[in-house]
Amino acid sequence: MDLLKRWVSRQFSTRVIVLMPVAIAINIVLGATVQQGLKLPIYLDSIGTILVGVLAGPLAGALTGILSNLIWGYLLPSPIGSTTTGPFAITAGVIGLLAGLWGQLGLFRPRRGRVASIAGAVIAVVLVGALALYTYARAYASTDAFNNNVFGNSSITIDQSRAFFLVVMVVYVALVASALFLRRDVGAVYAIGAGLVTGIVAAIVSAPINAVVFTGVTGGGTDAIVAAFRAGGDSLYSSTLKQGLLSDPMDKMITSFVVFFIVGSLSRRFVSRFPNGDRAVGDAPDDAPESAPESAPEASPQPAAND
Repeated sequence: MDLLKRWVSRQFSTRVIVLMPVAIAINIVLGATVQQGLKLPIYLDSIGTILVGVLAGPLAGALTGILSNLIWGYLLPSPIGSTTTGPFAITAGVIGLLAGLWGQLGLFRPRRGRVASIAGAVIAVVLVGALALYTYARAYASTDAFNNNVFGNSSITIDQSRAFFLVVMVVYVALVASALFLRRDVGAVYAIGAGLVTGIVAAIVSAPINAVVFTGVTGGGTDAIVAAFRAGGDSLYSSTLKQGLLSDPMDKMITSFVVFFIVGSLSRRFVSRFPNGDRAVGDAPDDAPESAPESAPEASPQPAAND
């Protein structure tokens, strides 16, 4: 019991408690902008959740996610507040739990890579690109279907939405390419892989909530994807699940890389002060590129003795 108490209290240090409100604000501001403002077929509302989870642990991450959705859904007024986000607090909690697990496993620490690792990184980038293209094709296939799901209180158009979506994807690919090919940091692959698993789990958890509570209509850009699958003859649950399996993995891979980029940009001393900080910064000797051993200094020649 004492061990459990210490494990719980360790995740809620003063630094973590200070970080959590900032993370919640990041979740709400980005989520509202992307989902309610730009109507993109992704979410970007869990950057703060994953950041807290990676740095602090699963309980702190889960609490950050749950509070974000409850505050966003039930306490904030329109246009930022959105009643459709509250029930997805369950999903947000699961995302935070998984982020804490990935943080404890050290999946977000930098790693110097070799050729084989770079090849794996290229595959990861191609996977995200393929998901993005397919999601783009589904979300923006029909102007009428998109406009019907934007509702009349939004000034965004389909052309603006897909332009912003393309900008997000171009920036993401550019940042990943910079990490992989300029810095040769294949830790990004581990973070993206963690995001893929998180996204699949989030899609499975969210699909019944979306289908039962909202009948597939939440007022975001993802509704156009649900409508596209429904028009193709899929059931409501099948449509929400397929939409989730497109949007969530891509969203969480992007989000996880952003968190990896943020953690890598902070000073090692600052990050190491968090509960999972030592796993986030890694061990410098193991992560540093190999270098040739220094040769021993040559002995200076001794002066010859006088005869």
